[in-house]
Amino acid sequence: MPTRYRALPPRPRSVPPRVVPAYAAAVLLCLPAAYAARPVPARAEPRAYCSVGPEVPGTEDGQALSAENSPRWIAEAEPEGYAGFPGVAAIGVVRPDGTRGTDVIASFSRNADSVVPQVSGMTVSHDGGETFGPVRGSPFRNAPVRLHDGRLLAADYYSTAVDAHTNRLGVSVSSDDGRTWQPGQAVLTTPGTLSSWGVAHGSPVQLADGTLLQTFYARYAGSALQQPEVYASTDGARTFTRRGVLAVSGGGYEYNEATVAQVADGSLLAVLRRDGGAYSALFTTRSRDRGATWTPPAPLVFDDGSCLVPGVDPELLLMPNGVLVLSAGRPDVWLAVSTDGAGERWEPQRVTYHNRDGVRDTHGTSGYSGIAPLGPHRLIQVFDNCKLPGLRHDGRPDERMCPRDGRFEHGTAYGILRRHVRVHTPFAGPPAARIDLAGLLRRGGLTVETTMTWPPPGTPAAAARPRTGIGGAFDGSTEYWSSAVGATARGEVVLHLRRGVALGRIGLSLRPGHPADAEVYVSADGGHWGRPVVTVKAHTGYAMDYFTPEPPRSRAIRHIKIITTATTPCDAEIGPRCAMLNEIELYSAATGAP
Repeated sequence: MPTRYRALPPRPRSVPPRVVPAYAAAVLLCLPAAYAARPVPARAEPRAYCSVGPEVPGTEDGQALSAENSPRWIAEAEPEGYAGFPGVAAIGVVRPDGTRGTDVIASFSRNADSVVPQVSGMTVSHDGGETFGPVRGSPFRNAPVRLHDGRLLAADYYSTAVDAHTNRLGVSVSSDDGRTWQPGQAVLTTPGTLSSWGVAHGSPVQLADGTLLQTFYARYAGSALQQPEVYASTDGARTFTRRGVLAVSGGGYEYNEATVAQVADGSLLAVLRRDGGAYSALFTTRSRDRGATWTPPAPLVFDDGSCLVPGVDPELLLMPNGVLVLSAGRPDVWLAVSTDGAGERWEPQRVTYHNRDGVRDTHGTSGYSGIAPLGPHRLIQVFDNCKLPGLRHDGRPDERMCPRDGRFEHGTAYGILRRHVRVHTPFAGPPAARIDLAGLLRRGGLTVETTMTWPPPGTPAAAARPRTGIGGAFDGSTEYWSSAVGATARGEVVLHLRRGVALGRIGLSLRPGHPADAEVYVSADGGHWGRPVVTVKAHTGYAMDYFTPEPPRSRAIRHIKIITTATTPCDAEIGPRCAMLNEIELYSAATGAP
């Protein structure tokens, strides 16, 4: 752990809990209201398709997205080889020297686009997605996720039928941050007989109670149409049963690929691919009962909703800064953001990659992509250069989407590229500069005092949760265990800045997925704190929430104190109660930051 902080002695248990005086209610900042279901006026489905948006700008340009770099190759296939349909995961790790870092795992398909034995590859970056190592074989194509117990889990793409109501799905598990993988089999119990195989599309989602949700689409016996569904596991991916149906195909249209995310208001949002028109189009549906029932699918809406959004392979990501990001494509590859974090309103998409030949806008890249956070305001997106070919009846590749004699902007190599993109939080009020707390700590510009010292050093818990500790409160990650934790009724963190700042904004994430309370105090001298400038009551968050603090008496703030109260029940390994500070950000109201 860094040496520039010291543990505060535990507050005596005889001290009564702080009673918030009446005037404190005046500074209770309004949190985002929970989404309330409301009637939606009936409207005709638009017939026209939306045009593909402009390219993502290279500067902020007043936009929610800005590109940090141009596309770069990370995996280029050998001649006659394949690499396409990628996914990506960002894995927070602790290096041997004790520093925190991010490994990035990009996985992809290495076989033709056909129902054949899946052959997958991967390449890994140990420097946050800047450079990638050699391509090697992978037991999975879908990107892995971090589970609550610390393991990484990735699912195979195709399931195999066992009997009328049983399918098996290969899963891969890693207990060492992806260095090695152990293969396994999950059993899927289906309510009806599947006609053959099914597809586990995308990565699973884990809810606060540990339930895993996996999107899955398949054809049932007697039907020629695929149906997207959500399967749930409560035993760590050993068995799955169907929890809900995302959409029912029919009327000349077929739903298949789907992505599900738990968004800022706690609901589950799904974005679906619907085939049957001139282009595949994207639709949305929402669940407020943990995936059991879903609203009727409706077209994804950009601007005034006067056109259908074309796209395949939707991927949703709730960024640590609370912005919801959608990655999709065909035509091209693009990103779109919902600044409300819940997918109620979407800004038009921004193109991140195209490989056109001037013949058809759907030629070139498949539009399949993957996204993962590299911090609270940055992400990596991976995508392919050319859509993998299908197979003709004689077994030869069908390369109509990327013919070798075509005049493509970036050639016809089957390979994977990446791009880094900034996702800007749309703050209200005057501009503010983010204070780099982790950098200040390294450089000696910040010291930290805290009572939140779980797990004790040298214990099995410390070995099992290496990212838990005071550094987890400002490492840019909102992973559950990347937090400052106290096994007490009250947690306290005090930040001492070497230089005073005019504090303009505070970002907080407490105990992800659980209701929690917090108060923030500020001081110029470290001795006089006054009343709280931010008060949070029983708020359940899934990312950071941002607050404009009540103006303090002094504009030269050097000391910030965050007090969190215990939430119960807590994780068994901690104890019956725990106080948690998952992430904090500070912003200076001045043009510069210390």
